[in-house]
Amino acid sequence: MKKVRVFFYLALLSFSMLRAGESSCKESSYLDFQKDKNQSETVLRQLVQKNPKDMECVLKLIHIYLKNGKVEKGLELLVQADKRDHEFIKNRKIHKILKIAKYLIKLKKKAIKNNDVNSWNILGAAYYKMGVFHESIKAYNKSLQINPDQIGARLTLALDFSRTNQAYRAIEELTKVMSLDKNNFYAYYYAGKILKYQIKDIKKAKAYLEKAKFLCQKQKKSFRPGIYKKYIKDLEIETKK
Repeated sequence: MKKVRVFFYLALLSFSMLRAGESSCKESSYLDFQKDKNQSETVLRQLVQKNPKDMECVLKLIHIYLKNGKVEKGLELLVQADKRDHEFIKNRKIHKILKIAKYLIKLKKKAIKNNDVNSWNILGAAYYKMGVFHESIKAYNKSLQINPDQIGARLTLALDFSRTNQAYRAIEELTKVMSLDKNNFYAYYYAGKILKYQIKDIKKAKAYLEKAKFLCQKQKKSFRPGIYKKYIKDLEIETKK
């Protein structure tokens, strides 16, 4: 599966289809979602509950879920809609993301059934690689409830928080990683970057980046040559300022 920014793609795809007039819910009570997205979503949910076979309304609701960032809800509804009326979905542009939707829903079902760290981490990683960070956060939180001592899961969760403008929560997760592994290069590196560019605590950021540079040099053999050069060059620039 390609590492695409699915959230961004879904939003654009949804918006383009609506503008093209591909779906037009026939109910007169449907409100133009561009005027009041929240109210439109509420009305559409009511209409779909009332008549789940009205595929025009179902499609509009899927689009609004995706555009409003409720990716998981949108994908689940898309899979349900395809089961209900495959021919309708097959002839719509949104069919392009059906395979992705089925894949993610399958991973979620497996995670819920197994309820183990591996299944939740796979789901979290899939959402992370696709840029669907809020759903990735949910999956990693489930995993860490089972085993809070996972370093890899906490590192990715910290990046999820960073990418959703929750910088202080990201630092909290990285601090926990440092308590589990005081010589974790990535924890200091990410913390330094977040402190510098999101929180704007330059003094503290430099201290973390200096520590990251020291660890990078000390752990040189653990990096691939090209990766090591990339990190050390970046850290030399960061610590000079």
